Amino acid sequence: MSYSINNDGQEWELCKENAAPLERGRNVKTLIRALSSTTESEEERKMNERTIRRYERLVRPSERRAERLAVQQSEGVDNVQAVVEVDEEDPDPLVHWLSYIKFYQDTYPSDTQQQFLLMERCTRSLMPVRKYANDVRFIRVCIIYADKTSCPGDIFKFLNKQKIGSVTALFWIAWAWVAEKGGDYAFAEKIFVKGLSKRAKPVKQLEARQKQFRRRMSRHWLNNSKQQDEDGIDQ
Repeated sequence: MSYSINNDGQEWELCKENAAPLERGRNVKTLIRALSSTTESEEERKMNERTIRRYERLVRPSERRAERLAVQQSEGVDNVQAVVEVDEEDPDPLVHWLSYIKFYQDTYPSDTQQQFLLMERCTRSLMPVRKYANDVRFIRVCIIYADKTSCPGDIFKFLNKQKIGSVTALFWIAWAWVAEKGGDYAFAEKIFVKGLSKRAKPVKQLEARQKQFRRRMSRHWLNNSKQQDEDGIDQ
């Protein structure tokens, strides 16, 4: 299966701009500057700077692979899937991203902007890696990233187009919840139906969440009907 990040590159950028108008960047200096505003000791600050630089060295290869893939596809090179599928030296780069994100969350819990940027970088860098398409660890990062944007539904639509989470129940459950929160109940039901049609696993979990959703909808329409009846009486 081929993956085209180039064809959807502009769409991804537009999606990001519409979803989260926040300062962006991956410069290590930007991350380190954030440390200067904390009350940590000089020794702690230096230690955390070293930790950030170490993590940057660990995650950069996966970013570079995604960038190379985009360049190759922009040049019309076919069958470039192997660029991001095989890496004997680092078979699981997601581990580094997860550790990096957790480090920042634990060390600087109030710096939500940098946490957001790290999740965005992780999502962008590992989307081309097909072994992560239905890896629950990666799906969780994508979901949390989407939830931190102003238009999470756009992110879910883009991820779905890239076949991220297509057979993972968690993806469809989270997407349906976003639609439900936005009041698009019909679309939320369609999301559940689509996920079940793909036999997203665990299927029983997805089925249970759909039943819960339908019960909420029944109460919602019942309450609306009662309210309309009461309004009619008042008139």
